[in-house]
Amino acid sequence: MKKFSVLFSIILAVNAFCDESKIPQKMRDLWENPITDARIENGIRANRMGEFYLDFDEPVENLNIKLARHEFLFGAYASRSVSEGQPIKYTDEQINKYADLYTRIFNYGTVAVVWRRIEPQEGKFRWDYSNDKNLDLSYTSNPTVMQSDTALAFCEKNSIIPKGHTFSWPISVSHFMPAWALDLKNPDLIEAASNRNIRDIAERYRDRIKIWDVVNEAADYRDKGSILYDDYVYKAFKEAERCLPYDDKFLINETTAAWYQYVRDEQTGRFFLLVKNLIDRGAKVDGIGLQFHFFSDKEFGDVLDGKTFTPRDMTKALDGYAKLGRPLHITEITIPTSRGEEAQAYFAKQAYRLFFSHPSVEAITWWNMRDGQAASNEAHLNGGLIRDDLTPKASYRALEQLIAKDWQTNVSFDKPVKNAHFEGFYGMYEVSYKYNGKEYKQKVWFGKKSDRSQSLTSVPTDWRKRFR
Repeated sequence: MKKFSVLFSIILAVNAFCDESKIPQKMRDLWENPITDARIENGIRANRMGEFYLDFDEPVENLNIKLARHEFLFGAYASRSVSEGQPIKYTDEQINKYADLYTRIFNYGTVAVVWRRIEPQEGKFRWDYSNDKNLDLSYTSNPTVMQSDTALAFCEKNSIIPKGHTFSWPISVSHFMPAWALDLKNPDLIEAASNRNIRDIAERYRDRIKIWDVVNEAADYRDKGSILYDDYVYKAFKEAERCLPYDDKFLINETTAAWYQYVRDEQTGRFFLLVKNLIDRGAKVDGIGLQFHFFSDKEFGDVLDGKTFTPRDMTKALDGYAKLGRPLHITEITIPTSRGEEAQAYFAKQAYRLFFSHPSVEAITWWNMRDGQAASNEAHLNGGLIRDDLTPKASYRALEQLIAKDWQTNVSFDKPVKNAHFEGFYGMYEVSYKYNGKEYKQKVWFGKKSDRSQSLTSVPTDWRKRFR
């Protein structure tokens, strides 16, 4: 006899974290439509779940199979957080609270490897805060921004998969390139310096970071003052390919304009054409990043009024970029609280459900998890999931309900079992049971592309060695 407790997302007009009366009716009509809901829920079951078989060499008792880690990547911008090693001194309580809130729902983190921040003076590197205190802290002058070593240490300490961001960024004057590189002016010299920056980052992190945003915001900012060398997007991918292991994953990341471009122009939008050109020329584009920022009250108001980013249009854009044959990453999410925390929570919940249901999406990243840590031009939006004092908002609770509760698998068997069959979400499972009166734990991987049938010995191999 087996007991299933596979919790699955069931659409509700609102949940315990959101006041129904504060959600515009137009928004609710769009997302609570039975056809839309069925498509999303069926997509989650079809694309994020499978039937699995776990076989033991001998029957075991009190078998419990629990999802310990999603295969799907749920993340945030790990370079803006509360961590030891930052110039602001946080208490142990604050550090531990932030890490706990992060790891409850996230298994993935974006680590900034921004050239200006890493090498503000030529040949003088600032990988963390321990060297040369006279160097500029960050391009935002925000002391809550972690340097790359500090952010990566935060990820590794908390078992978070890191992604490096970014090797190239065309809004160079204000954000990316150090002043000394800008002063080079000659495109050939800039190209040589840029390639060296890629090599420096690759040399330092090649064994610790395996996913990279190679180029950031190349299509939207193409004509907005970049002084980078000709064909820099393609060349950045080729240099990254030369410097890093071939099994590393390379992404191209684009602004929220990419959504509008596709919905409006379909396969003639500049980002679609840029990615297609890169792929056609043999660049190693392993994934397509789509930002999801709303940087004004008007932008988000149009969403709530059902004018933009409807379920239909979002699905159309995802389907369109999927035609390029590469996985999709939702790379940067900012949903403001200008229309209230309830509206932020509601749209966050619905957007995550749609993203998670799509067969081509394999990662979702919220940008600034905490209020008070965003860049200066967006800090007023209060687009975090938690407040500046580290108290969770309704949006955090809504995502926690989805990721940590609804999209979980926990299966128990009442009677001795040798062959276990269950349905669950893809990921790493912790298997606990009793055999001959002793308790054991093992881990087993059930991924989307892995064998759906796995075999375990009742006494794990390491235990056998231990007691010989």
